[in-house]
Amino acid sequence: MATMEGEQYDTDLDREDSDLSIMADVKLPPLPSSPSKTFSRKQTALSMASPNSKDGDKDDFVAATPKPEAPSPRLESRNLSRASFRAPHRKRKTKFTFENKTTFDPDEPFDFDEDDEADTPKTERYATQIEQSRALYRKSCKRVGLIPIKKVLQQFGQAVFSIEDLQLSARELKMIFVSIANSVDILELDLSGNKLGVREVNYVCQIMKANKHLSVLIMRKCNLHGPPMKNLAEFLSKTNTLRKLDIGDNDLDDNDAPHVAKIIEKNESIGDMILSQNKFGESAILIGHAIKENEIMLSLDLSWNHIRGYGAIGVAQGLEKNVKLTTVNLAWNGFGFEGCIAISRVLENNSSLMSIDLANNRVHPPALFELIKGLEKNKTLASLRLAHNPITAPMTSILLNRIQYAKESNLKELDIEGVVVDKDFQPILEEIQKSRMFIVRYDMALPLNKAKVFKADPKNIFNIDPVRILFFMKEHLRTIDLFLKIDKDSDNSLTREEMQFAFELEGYPISSAALDSVMGYLDTNKDGTVDLLEFIEGERRLKRKIIKEREEARADALRDPNTKIKGDKKQFSQAFGTPKEVRSPLLKKAG
Repeated sequence: MATMEGEQYDTDLDREDSDLSIMADVKLPPLPSSPSKTFSRKQTALSMASPNSKDGDKDDFVAATPKPEAPSPRLESRNLSRASFRAPHRKRKTKFTFENKTTFDPDEPFDFDEDDEADTPKTERYATQIEQSRALYRKSCKRVGLIPIKKVLQQFGQAVFSIEDLQLSARELKMIFVSIANSVDILELDLSGNKLGVREVNYVCQIMKANKHLSVLIMRKCNLHGPPMKNLAEFLSKTNTLRKLDIGDNDLDDNDAPHVAKIIEKNESIGDMILSQNKFGESAILIGHAIKENEIMLSLDLSWNHIRGYGAIGVAQGLEKNVKLTTVNLAWNGFGFEGCIAISRVLENNSSLMSIDLANNRVHPPALFELIKGLEKNKTLASLRLAHNPITAPMTSILLNRIQYAKESNLKELDIEGVVVDKDFQPILEEIQKSRMFIVRYDMALPLNKAKVFKADPKNIFNIDPVRILFFMKEHLRTIDLFLKIDKDSDNSLTREEMQFAFELEGYPISSAALDSVMGYLDTNKDGTVDLLEFIEGERRLKRKIIKEREEARADALRDPNTKIKGDKKQFSQAFGTPKEVRSPLLKKAG
């Protein structure tokens, strides 16, 4: 083989030819100005000795021979023996390559404005945004040592994202918020049942800021009382993308009312707001003032709060001036007589309300009289709920009778569930249903024959209920004093003979049949005598009976539609006066 230049020789060695490794001894031409070099199977280093020299002349040969040039690093690292041949190493391609080895601190605030693609290696490729969000969630959980939640993984890409009642920690919530920060698929976000602090509320605000399509936010049982509610109100008062907000059951009290009022007054997009199961009391005045200014909201739920007195009047005054609300839920509060007077004014002046719920609001007969005055003049209300209020049976037929003859009334649904109606209720209802659609829910109707009718006793010259005569004899005495006065033998029980003697002593002759009715009325355990507890209970039953008879007599007088209810000029009680507009010290704090 002819002598080869250094560059050409180096190129020949660089070839990956497996035949070179099976050669026993290969004699290669020497490099220019260098001794011959031999490659051996047993040694890979180049021999510096001449092939014809002896051992004794070795040192002289080495000394006389000029020092060769240093072999190329490529040649020194090359091993052409069969035993040492290895295929070139290639990196295995993996889907995920974590190049960032920096530690991740979950307590540090996360900047949602920063592009999340900076955390994702450039070698990763995802078919959809959903896969990228899932991968980001898994990666974030792995960094902090958390197990990804299956329910969360399944919801990426869906319109409704719910982690309701999972009771997640602050670290777990942050991993979820990081993953959905830039997701535009979410239309409804439900965080109920998870404790949210100030930091978590700020994350939610950043999500709403990034996702303009998010229209429903549910945050029940999230412990928003205090600073979290303040931060949420500050954000929602400046954004106009949300359509429904549910912050019920968060222990919001009078201190949080200014923040809630700020949302109602400043926000221009929320059409449905739920504030139920909180602790608003007198501070509801602030909510009433905000309702007066709102022109967007269609539905408001204030049920299960502590709204009564001034708070109830304040809410009603706000509803009176509002021109947009159609549905209001005020159930399970304490509106009572004062609140019903204010609601009656709402029904007279408001022309947008279509449904109002006053269930369990201490609406007794006098309060119901005030509501009826407003109902007779209202033209838009279609549904009224008065369930579980202390309404007497005669008042139910009076209510229906007034609705029947209210020419301008548009009422189609009446709910008085839990209220017993009287015998005249059903005929009036049937008469109304003949002319228009009218649905009523009620408990039960009293029977036509409410009690057994006794014939008049000719021997009883007064022909009056003897039980009433008995307690009439009490005059200014206490019940126990009357009992002791009749009990002549002081055995703490009244016999038939002692009862007859008491009547005769007071100058009221009584027959045997009348005495039987007295003993039958008082002796509930049928032992032949009347003890003190039976005597007291008998008096209580008699008082209830007298009150009921008076109400029935008043109802009979009002059944005529031409009869006006007394007191057309509505007045608050002396405890509340007649304020034109309710004001509270809390207004100064809010200002």
